Amino acid sequence: MTSATVRVCNGERTTGRPKAGGMWLRGLCRDCNGLAGENYDAAYGDFAAGLTRYFGARTHLFLPAAEPAPPVWVAPGRVARSVLIGMFATTPHLRTIFPGLAHDLQHRRPHITMPDGATLRMALYPSRSTRLASMAYGMRVLTHRQHYNVFSEIYFRPLAWTLSPNDDRLDGAGLGESAVSSWPVVDQWLQYGDDVTALDLRDLCRRGIPTVGHPLREGRGEWIETFQNDTAAFLEGNIPA
Repeated sequence: MTSATVRVCNGERTTGRPKAGGMWLRGLCRDCNGLAGENYDAAYGDFAAGLTRYFGARTHLFLPAAEPAPPVWVAPGRVARSVLIGMFATTPHLRTIFPGLAHDLQHRRPHITMPDGATLRMALYPSRSTRLASMAYGMRVLTHRQHYNVFSEIYFRPLAWTLSPNDDRLDGAGLGESAVSSWPVVDQWLQYGDDVTALDLRDLCRRGIPTVGHPLREGRGEWIETFQNDTAAFLEGNIPA
């Protein structure tokens, strides 16, 4: 799809340059936005393109359950940093919750440890429906008890990502099974520096990667969804055929 950014600069409303393909936004300062664009986003694009080529997607993308993970090359550190910087753009409150992570990303630390209380997860996502969102909480109240609690999420094929609280904290609160608990944890990808440009995804996700839809779209009327703060952002759309 083709999109353009509407922005206000010095009190004047203008339209940014059009861009073909993808969902994009400006939610960071110039330096931080450039940090991702100049150093990490190309690696994410290469990773997504490799998955698309592997599954033979041109007019239709079909992603079967992967066991093991697809044999695709990835720069794990660069990709994880690209994702997290994007999440800081859609969820500015993360800078308050995880200031150390924000500092490490901003200063391009070669080895970053995910802070306590947060987990980055990834899955394959074939749907043309897209969603970028900040803090959200959902609970499945029919058929069985299940929760969906995220600090930030990205659903844009061929991949879905969530930054969520650690499952054990939620399970300890009696909230039941997590809707993303089967997704691979990729926190360790942040331990790889910019110099690691090509690893086999099968070596990083040895247990395979599930194919998912958005959990809150499963089961008509079974979920209750709430916003976690008054600045939550939800961007949804569809990729045309």
